[in-house]
Amino acid sequence: MTPSLRHALATALFASTLPASAGTLSMSVGLDYSTGDYGSDRDTETWVLPVIAKYETGPMTFKASLPWIRTTGPGDVIGIGPDRVPAEGSENETATESGIGDLVLSGGYMLVQSSALLLEVIGKVKIPTADEDKALGTGKTDFALQIDAATVVSGVTIFGTLGKKKYGDPDGRDYRDPLYTSIGAGYRVIPSTFVGATYDWRDNVTRTGAEIQELMLFASHRLAEQWKLQGYLIHGFSDNSPDVGGGLILTHIY
Repeated sequence: MTPSLRHALATALFASTLPASAGTLSMSVGLDYSTGDYGSDRDTETWVLPVIAKYETGPMTFKASLPWIRTTGPGDVIGIGPDRVPAEGSENETATESGIGDLVLSGGYMLVQSSALLLEVIGKVKIPTADEDKALGTGKTDFALQIDAATVVSGVTIFGTLGKKKYGDPDGRDYRDPLYTSIGAGYRVIPSTFVGATYDWRDNVTRTGAEIQELMLFASHRLAEQWKLQGYLIHGFSDNSPDVGGGLILTHIY
């Protein structure tokens, strides 16, 4: 998972717990690994250390995430996770690059909050803090707007996302503004443990680029009243997705 925190996991966690009471702050740190050829003859391996802060008050949720990235590959992919885009025609010799990734800020408003349905609208902005010369980001600001929804059917949590993203265009490129969606289901096997699966899809960003198609299995376990651990495994089904990936995220709730 990438640390922006893969969009799918964020959705899964949204669905697995009711919104926190007013004035709740949480901090998370994680470790994510992924590898894939992304349509190239050589693999790209990526390690990500995400740091995430989230504050919930009433119907509002504010979040900021900033990753540290280390990637080894031929340079034919830019960015990480749901912000990943192919670098068409830029494949070079294998090299290792590392540094701070892009800062992602988001704000959400809970439109509906009941025992039958959660419905939240979320706006996101990606601030280009990553080094574009190292292919850690595009160097441009991106915007996204999405709707998250969750409900419970016979003890199974069903959740999903539908959104659209506006990419900033680096010099010489004209990115499309793709739709993206995810659908998933989870079950609380014991009071402290929630497990499930989610499928992510994002339309292609470049004319010849591939879609994102990924399946994730995850588990979220409450270690104590203020501590939570999440783990996940990922399998990709397209040239713009990793072949395999996985990671852990540790969260402290204040």
